[in-house]
Formats: sequence, C-alpha cells, structure tokens
Amino acid sequence: MAMHAEPAIVTGGKHTMLFAALGLACMFGGIWLADAEVFGASGLDGATLIMRICSLVVYVVFFLIARWYARREETDLRWFFGVSSVIGMACFALGSAIVFACVPHSASSPAYQSAVLAGLFLTKVIGGPVSVSITCIFALLDRTAVMRSCALGMLGAFALYSLFTQFVGAEGSWGIVVAGGLLTCSLIFGMLGLGGPAGRLVRMRSASPRVPSALVVPGVVKRPVRKVITPGFVIVVIFSAMMLGFLRNGLAGDDPHANPVAFAMLVALVVVAALWKGLRTEHVFYAALLCTAVGVLLQPSLDVLLPGASDLAGGLGTALFEVVMWSLVVWAARNSTETLVAAAGARLIAVVGHLLGTVMVVGATLLMPEASAEEALRASELVMVLVYMILLVVLLKFPTLQVPFMSQVIPPSAPDAAPEPLEAPSAAEVDRRYWVEPCNAVADTYQLTLREREVLELLARGRDMPFMEEQLVVSRNTIKMHIRHIYTKLDVHSKQDIIDMVEQMRT
Repeated sequence: MAMHAEPAIVTGGKHTMLFAALGLACMFGGIWLADAEVFGASGLDGATLIMRICSLVVYVVFFLIARWYARREETDLRWFFGVSSVIGMACFALGSAIVFACVPHSASSPAYQSAVLAGLFLTKVIGGPVSVSITCIFALLDRTAVMRSCALGMLGAFALYSLFTQFVGAEGSWGIVVAGGLLTCSLIFGMLGLGGPAGRLVRMRSASPRVPSALVVPGVVKRPVRKVITPGFVIVVIFSAMMLGFLRNGLAGDDPHANPVAFAMLVALVVVAALWKGLRTEHVFYAALLCTAVGVLLQPSLDVLLPGASDLAGGLGTALFEVVMWSLVVWAARNSTETLVAAAGARLIAVVGHLLGTVMVVGATLLMPEASAEEALRASELVMVLVYMILLVVLLKFPTLQVPFMSQVIPPSAPDAAPEPLEAPSAAEVDRRYWVEPCNAVADTYQLTLREREVLELLARGRDMPFMEEQLVVSRNTIKMHIRHIYTKLDVHSKQDIIDMVEQMRT
C-alpha cells in the first residue's frame, strides 16, 4: 500500500490573521473596482447580468478542477493556488486589454462586441482561485479570531472600493490598473498566509486522499462536506449573497458605497469590528437584516428627512450580509475534511446568490415594462425584504435548517410541573455515551481501522503505553505504529489533541 507523505502543518497565528484580513480586503476591493471599470468601458446592455453568469461559469469550472485535484493521492495547495492564480491574473490582464482595445469599435461591428464579451469573461477568471485561496487561509485561524477577521477583511474591502471609486472611478484605465494592483497584493498576502510569517515555501501534502490539505486547527472535529454544507447552510449563504447582486444590478443610478458618507460609515464599522472581541456571526446577521429592512420599508420617510439615507442603510446592510456570507464560507472550509472542496463549493453557492439577486431586479423590469427603472427597483426591494422575513421565520421554525450560529432555543419547563424521577443510567450506558460514541464518531470521520479505533479510545481515556500493551495484547512497536497512523490521519501531534478532539465531539 502506498504511503502518503506526512502533511506540513501550518498554524494560524497573528500573522495569518493579518494576511487573511488584508488579502480579503484587497481581493474584493480589486474585483469590485475592476468590475465597475470594465462594465463602464464595455457599454454592453445587461453587462452586470452577463458578468454574474460569467462568474458562475468560472466558479463551476474551478469547483470541478478543485474536486479533481483534491482526489489526487498527493496534493500541494501552494502549488495549486500559485499556478491557478497566475493563470487568473494573466486572463485578467488579457481580458482588460481586450475590452479597452475593442470598445471604440464595438458599436460598429458584432465581432468587436463578441471580443468585448470574451474579454469580460476573462476578467472574471481570477475570482475563483484567489477567493478560494483566501478562504483556506481563514480556515487556519482560531475560532475566536475568525469572525473578527471576516468582518475586518470584508468591511475593509467595501471601504477600499468606496475610496478608490471616488478617486479613480472616472479616470478610465487608471481604475483597472489600481484594481490589478489590489489583486496582486491579495495574491501576495495569500501566499504569505499559507506559508507562515516569513512566507516559507511549504509543501502541504495530504495525509489521505480524503483530506486534500493540512489546514487543520487543533480541537476542530472535521466532518465530510455533505455534513457541513447542509440545506440550511445553502439557503442562508444564497440569501446573504443575494443582497450584493441585488444592490449592484447595473440598473440603479448611483452606487450607494461610492460617496464620502458611506466611506465614513464603513470605516466606523471596521473600527467596531476591531474593538469588539466578542463579535459573533448572529450579531452581524441581525444588524444586516435590520439595516436592509429600514432602508427599504422606511425609504419615503428617510429620504424626506435625510436624502440618500435609505440607500446608505441598504448599502450598509449589503456589506454586513457579505460579512455573514464570508464567515459561513470560512466555517464550511474550516470544519470539513476536504477543505479545498468545501471552500470552492461554498464560494460557488455564494456566486449563485449574487446571480439570483441581479436576476430579481432584471426580472422585475421585464415583468413591469411600462414602469420606470426606479419603480421596478422599488417593487423588487419590497419583495426582497419579504423574502428575508420569510427566511428568518423558516430558520426559526425548522431547527434542521438552521446554520451554525443559530442554535435552537429550548423552552423552559413549567414552574408548577412536578419533576419526574430520573432513572440513573448504568455504568455501561455512561461509558457508551461518554467514550464509545464520540470516539466512534471521530473514527468514522477519519476512516480509522478497527485496531486504530481501539487505540484511539485508549488515548482519549488518557491511558499510557504499558496499559495499552496489556489491554490489546500487542507489542509496544505495534502500539507506536498505530499511534503514528492515528496522528497522521487526524492531523494531531499529541495525546492531549486527541482528548480535546473527542471532547469537542462529545459536546
């Protein structure tokens, strides 16, 4: 049987947190700025919808490539992301050049219009590799650092986009140059994040064909992709991402993020995220829902008192929903045995949400041909808020669809109800619930052999080597071999790591 190379362990410390947040901010800031520049230069009708479709195609292809690569016997994520990112940047540069070169002639020739469409597609190729690589960096972080890093990175991306749109948005090719610079910085931060503080060239090889990378945080119980990307996860990610596609539909007049007030508010949110150590995903989710509802339902009153306030509220709600979306994508990658596949799949789901948000606005204009663009947008806004309210009710009503940050509330028992006598469980029942079941769950997740399961349970109980020899009636060398295999498959380094992992599964 072929032996797999032992994976290189890359842990997420303060440097990784910094590189992850900076990489996320530069990535989306660059992508959004490039989209605005390319769309403005192309002059195509429905350019935004075309872009959403191109992005979906790119992410579907990248997901299939990532899934194929993850099934290989040995994988090297740095090589994979390095090669795919270089190809993506080359396509971005080529596509931008094609668009800006063909625009003066596109109105007079269908061939030039086809070239512009091809260039538009090429500019979107970079999105897949760079976003999935940044997701994998976030998967390295400790649980307490993930949410703050997501908020800092995503809100920072909106702030960068707002800043550069106001200064270089009308400067033609300079905007695309700045966007390319931001994307290049994002790639650099990505390589630094995967290689540690000094950006070491670490070859990360899989310990098993089912685990395509060594991006493992001690104490996190990994699960198969199908148990991480659940129906509830898909629903919330899609609806969180819909708001960005809805707001940036290409039909609305002004960009709600491209003004000084929006920039100041985004900077304020970045400061709040940096200072709020207890920030959690549900806080951002409910704040996003509140901002969106206020911006839509109170639009007439707000615009009378403060012109543009409703657009500002909607823009802030969009930014916060993107934070929620990204935190869920990271959660999927961090908790899956197949980090690369989970990251690519979760990003694909988010892109579907962006497309549906734009389709909702375009569909409203088609269903209301006699209405103006503003009236159609207003009608679709009301539908969007209704959909979000229904989503919230469904998630609260059906616990099986709830996402990780929405736990079911257990109703308190009636105060006058007499407590029923509880039968004390037997020692065998306690042993089964406390040790056997959680150890079997870990063993099933990582596909341990029968003997490795026995050794795992003894390690979780804190047993030493002489006890294992006597209990299992095997030699010390055999015990050492099984322990080494368990450490490799579970990607842990000590008995305490195994104890923590079983405890996590138990809770």
